[in-house]
Amino acid sequence: NTTGKAAVIHPTGTGKSFIALKLCEENPEKRVCWLSPSEYIFRTQMENWKSAFNIPEFIAKEKKERKITDQQQNISFYTYAKLMRMEEAALSEIRPDYIILDEFHRCGAAQWGGGVERLCRMYQKAKVLGLSATSIRYLDNQRDMAWELFEGNIASELSLGAAVARGIL
Repeated sequence: NTTGKAAVIHPTGTGKSFIALKLCEENPEKRVCWLSPSEYIFRTQMENWKSAFNIPEFIAKEKKERKITDQQQNISFYTYAKLMRMEEAALSEIRPDYIILDEFHRCGAAQWGGGVERLCRMYQKAKVLGLSATSIRYLDNQRDMAWELFEGNIASELSLGAAVARGIL
């Protein structure tokens, strides 16, 4: 893939966030901007990661931004809602090498998508990884966000049936 963009489409509970966290772990010198619909989702992922790999607690840097201590200080977390309200000056401080779009199908929403577009325009050289259980926006004319955001570059796709059959779920 020469676009620097890829999507992972796997059912909930099959390790999408572990894939992204492994990317962060293997590139500690790179700055990662992790976008998610809510702090709760990110906090749950960090707790799962911490328990699986015995990583220390993450701490709040700001009210809506999270960073993991020690091994993963290269990750800055923002909700899509926070991102869309950020001023240019705040966006210019992020300087990501990687942008992770958790539940990327939600980036099709006008407001949240606008914030993501603005960030990606500012940091065109940043690599983008999308995570979602589905790439389709079913109530939005069946828009396929894997095509819209990642030009169809799907690094891995796993159906619910395949995950059950393989014993993942």
